[in-house]
Amino acid sequence: KEEPKLTLETIPSPHEIKAELDKDVVGQDYAKKVMSVAVYNHYKRVLSEETENKNENDELDMVQIEKSNMLMIGPTGSGKTYMVKTIAKILNVPLAITDATSLTEAGYIGDDVESVLSKLLAAADNDVEKAEHGIVFIDEIDKIAGRTGASGGPDVSREGVQRDILPIVEGATVKTKYGQ
Repeated sequence: KEEPKLTLETIPSPHEIKAELDKDVVGQDYAKKVMSVAVYNHYKRVLSEETENKNENDELDMVQIEKSNMLMIGPTGSGKTYMVKTIAKILNVPLAITDATSLTEAGYIGDDVESVLSKLLAAADNDVEKAEHGIVFIDEIDKIAGRTGASGGPDVSREGVQRDILPIVEGATVKTKYGQ
């Protein structure tokens, strides 16, 4: 069965996203409102840019929407991951969840940052276009803050992870072993 594709015409409005979140998520009313608006604006921006790229020769009077990343802060068990899973289900987009504490620089033991994108690609059934609309949720990101190692020097692997995550957060074109 063909899944509906997310387009400017099919993206749910913020109040529709909030209503769907209300069905599954108890409490967190303010967080649900903020997430609904942020998710709507993000996908509207992404989908508008795609439309602009396809219609380069057409003049478009499109409103510029700022890029939006979300940083969710709250205690364990407050529903951060569950809300993200619910949003992905509402929008029918692939979701990759990873624990930042398992990430290391390439070449070290553990997952490298590229593996996060590989998880997203796998969740999209290796469909790059579908993965481009997916959500990457990096849990425990506060645990990779730069800190001093046992020898008094910097913890290079953590700083490298921060440096490697930045292009993903900034929305750069990233290559994986599966392609762009």
